[in-house]
Amino acid sequence: MPAIPGIPRFTKALIMRRMLQPGFSATAFSMALALPFSAHVQAEEVNFNIPAQSLASALQALGTQSNMQVLYSADDVQGLRSQPVSGRLSPSQALSKMLVGTGVMFTVQDNTVTVRGRSSGNSLELGATNINGRAVESAYGPVDGYVATRSATGTKTDTPILEIPQTINVITAEQVQTQGARNLTQALRYTPGLNVGGFTDRNAIADEITSRGFAPTPLYLDGAYLPYAGSLGGAPQIDPYTLERIEVLKGPSSVLYGQNQPGGIINMVSKRPTTEQRSQVKLGAGSYDRVNGAFDTSGPIDDQKEFTYRVVGVGKKGGQQVDHTHSERMLLAPSLTWTPNDDTSLTLLAQIQRDDGLEDYQALPMIGSLKRGPNGERIDREFFSGDSKYNDYKRDQYVFGYDFTHNLTEDLKYRSTARYTDVRDDYKGFYLRSFVTDDAGVTDYTQANRVKLNWKQHNTAYTVDNNLEYKFNTGALEHTTLMGVDYRHFNRKYDGYNAYNVLPINLYGANNNYDTSSVTPQLDTKWDNTIRQTGVYLQDQIKLDKWILTIGGRQDWAEVENKDLLARTVEEKRDHKFTSRVGLTYVTDFGLAPYVSYSESFLPTLGTAAPERGGKGFEPTEGEQYEIGVKYQPFDQTLITASVFQIKQKNVLTGDTEYPQYQAQSGEVRSRGVELEVKSTFDNIDVMAAASYLDSFYTKDTWGNEDNRSEAQSPVSALVWANYHFTQASLNGLTFGVGARYTGRKPGDAANSFDVPSYVVYDTTVSYDMGKLSPSLRGVQTSVNVQNIFDREYISDCNYSFGCYYGQERVASVEVSYDW
Repeated sequence: MPAIPGIPRFTKALIMRRMLQPGFSATAFSMALALPFSAHVQAEEVNFNIPAQSLASALQALGTQSNMQVLYSADDVQGLRSQPVSGRLSPSQALSKMLVGTGVMFTVQDNTVTVRGRSSGNSLELGATNINGRAVESAYGPVDGYVATRSATGTKTDTPILEIPQTINVITAEQVQTQGARNLTQALRYTPGLNVGGFTDRNAIADEITSRGFAPTPLYLDGAYLPYAGSLGGAPQIDPYTLERIEVLKGPSSVLYGQNQPGGIINMVSKRPTTEQRSQVKLGAGSYDRVNGAFDTSGPIDDQKEFTYRVVGVGKKGGQQVDHTHSERMLLAPSLTWTPNDDTSLTLLAQIQRDDGLEDYQALPMIGSLKRGPNGERIDREFFSGDSKYNDYKRDQYVFGYDFTHNLTEDLKYRSTARYTDVRDDYKGFYLRSFVTDDAGVTDYTQANRVKLNWKQHNTAYTVDNNLEYKFNTGALEHTTLMGVDYRHFNRKYDGYNAYNVLPINLYGANNNYDTSSVTPQLDTKWDNTIRQTGVYLQDQIKLDKWILTIGGRQDWAEVENKDLLARTVEEKRDHKFTSRVGLTYVTDFGLAPYVSYSESFLPTLGTAAPERGGKGFEPTEGEQYEIGVKYQPFDQTLITASVFQIKQKNVLTGDTEYPQYQAQSGEVRSRGVELEVKSTFDNIDVMAAASYLDSFYTKDTWGNEDNRSEAQSPVSALVWANYHFTQASLNGLTFGVGARYTGRKPGDAANSFDVPSYVVYDTTVSYDMGKLSPSLRGVQTSVNVQNIFDREYISDCNYSFGCYYGQERVASVEVSYDW
């Protein structure tokens, strides 16, 4: 082996042994050589400040703060947590404190620290380390812990969150796992400014989120639009186990994504292939006889790591809170990455999913749920409004796509992404429509009329986005310019079979599973709707010293074609709209970043005005937001975000007072609010806390709701979650987490005729690293999760008098995972 200046003989031997072993990482070797070296022994004391965290992150922080290179095996530190280190210490003293209770050994020679497990011998591999010894987070990849520092959702470029002049909340895969979230709705429970109550709080077939008072919040997968046409049909559902992170971009986002609601978007980032071999298997069980299993395996296919793969699989089944209901899911998500050289990468992704079960819509009347019924009773939380021999739900979901990047030069990058989503579902069930009234006009509040339905949808969406990212300087100004064109094609085919006001049901009956075979729903709705959108956008992120100006504009052309196949009518509408965005951020040396921004959105609106008013098609609904905020990141494991905003949505449809069978476009909604989020890891405690205040009003409305508060979301909410990692010898490896979710009082309908009371729900998780008991159990993790610990009975949301929903009752689950 040729002489390598600055590398001690001991380290050379280790590198030589590693080179002779299968799976040697040439990249790791080259990175090791690139690290700075010192000719003298680093024995002098250094001021360390390294909180308790994952051991890999702690070692990287030690490398940064001591200016030493750190060699370790990813396998040796996987699943281990460090002890906190602070004060003026030598590197050896700092390591001795950091590694207490981990069973890991270290040696310090010259400027090199070598860390290894007791049984690993001399087989070493450099961890994910950059030139300063600190892990490099990618906006498209995983996050170590709960605090993300970068995002691509806010700019379509890999940008530090501090530099993005809008609020972005990131939910990491580790947070999803810790809090036991089984779907997107549950994963977002501890995120400020969102409402996740209501229909999808318990019914697991869709995710319908309200953001800053506007719903539904559009969902995206890897920046590509997911088709949505209502929570009871045609909505794809992405399983959180397939995701690295979930990002919530608050406020209008049409400059980058085209037509959208002004409250924001939710972008889910898929797991991608890795260059290092890793695998996980999970098994679990829980309330309502639920069982689940999952696996995730990833790594290189060839020795050169030109081809890498990942396969994620999920299988689960079991009952639900409502009587007679149950669900089942089978999912497979393979992906393949081809990296022929350092400048080119192509990733192919797919998801194939089948959902099957017996579901019940469960919108309940306000009288009997929120307020006691005529006999002083409440409708049971487990109340089933249908027929178990008729209710049914099936969904076949397919997602295919690619991500391609190529560096044309060192400063010019080309990206192309495409996704095709195909969702076919069939929902059979009932919903409550009104109380039963006899011929004398007397209302029976113990019985309700139902609608028996069979809704079938086939939704497809194809999106493609091509852009160029160019980095250059003009004098003292540093530019990151993004130029792109994207296209979206969304088609919905819907067949609606309905039988209205039939088959009354006793809301307080002991057994409500009545035979309903005497009524057959009839086809009364058959639609074929298509929306096409083409957009051209330009964005520039301009840096001048500590100032960052983000400015962008977009021109969209949208076409809407609505076919009513039963009425044999076709309605077409063409819109074009320019939207803009501008933001200014100042990033200090100590991690404080105040900002101010303005952004716009638009959304095509279907329908026409009354013939007497010209019968013209409606203009797009427009939104605009002003936001002032500050972000603070004193170190990598802490991020604090606070913002004040105002959103105004114009051209909202409302009733026509002169021609009630038609709508007019004279409504307006204004939403003002404050949001705060704190995420931090210090010593052996993880903390997530958030609060929001929202004033959302109908400022213009012809239905009599003007100046009323919007029923879409509670004005006040607060959330907190904390994990404590025990490090005492007898409890080492044990983690205890507890959280509380507070939702304040809110209106129950647009008329503000009744309110939904406030409530608090508590959750908890206990997990244990079995490797602390025995080295033979290394990689085995067990956890117990309980949601709504005290089984609080509450109404999570109401949006009208027959649209109230119970919150989820207490549910528990246990999981065992094995990583290797």
